[in-house]
Amino acid sequence: MRIHKFYIALFLLPILLYSKSHAQIHVVDDTGNDMVIDRPAQRIVTLAPYLAENIFSAGAGDKLVGTVDFSDYPSVAKQVRRVGNYTRLDLEAIVSLRPDLVIAWQSGNTPAHIERLRSLGIKVYMSEPSGLKEIATEVERFGKLAGTEKEAAREAS
Repeated sequence: MRIHKFYIALFLLPILLYSKSHAQIHVVDDTGNDMVIDRPAQRIVTLAPYLAENIFSAGAGDKLVGTVDFSDYPSVAKQVRRVGNYTRLDLEAIVSLRPDLVIAWQSGNTPAHIERLRSLGIKVYMSEPSGLKEIATEVERFGKLAGTEKEAAREAS
């Protein structure tokens, strides 16, 4: 009986480890859309200056590969590749960065651009915080999406 349990455990261990390491990440964005990604985002593009700042606040600045003009805080954000401004995006530049997550501004970015990115299979999180509490919540969500939950929670508090 003891050997039988050993083999069952030996059989189940890889399955449990695989399922834990490949658990999907679920976040609801500010427009109520359920965002699901298979693993923490490693290549993020933000489409408004405040979004780049919030990504850095969430501890995921090293994953930011593209952003828009006037993204200048923190100062290291000035070194991130530009993909246009919040109303005039260079979609080819965005696609060339191979993002696994784009974070867009609901009331600032052009809906046609957002739909085009989605039609290309790019995951798009829509942001529209309306106050300080929502900004803290967004930083926590960004931390979850990027796998930097501890840093994001510390900053959000």
